[in-house]
Amino acid sequence: MSRPVRPAVIPPGTWPARMPPELAAGYCGEPSVEAFLRRVGSDYPQPDVKKGRRRLWLRETLDRAIRPSSPFGPVADAARDL
Repeated sequence: MSRPVRPAVIPPGTWPARMPPELAAGYCGEPSVEAFLRRVGSDYPQPDVKKGRRRLWLRETLDRAIRPSSPFGPVADAARDL
């Protein structure tokens, strides 16, 4: 018996700062939680929060993983400089 595939979730409104696997998968554009979890540790980071069975990824950490690399180095947040 195969396990059901859990769909990625895209929330209405804004993305939360801390995301469980369902939201992190949707944020990264993966079709399912399982597809996202298969890439954790290689393309995506390990969860930032690990408490018991709870796993949460920070939006900021996922942003660094999915942001295209720049030949000019890391992209700075101009708003922080203001």
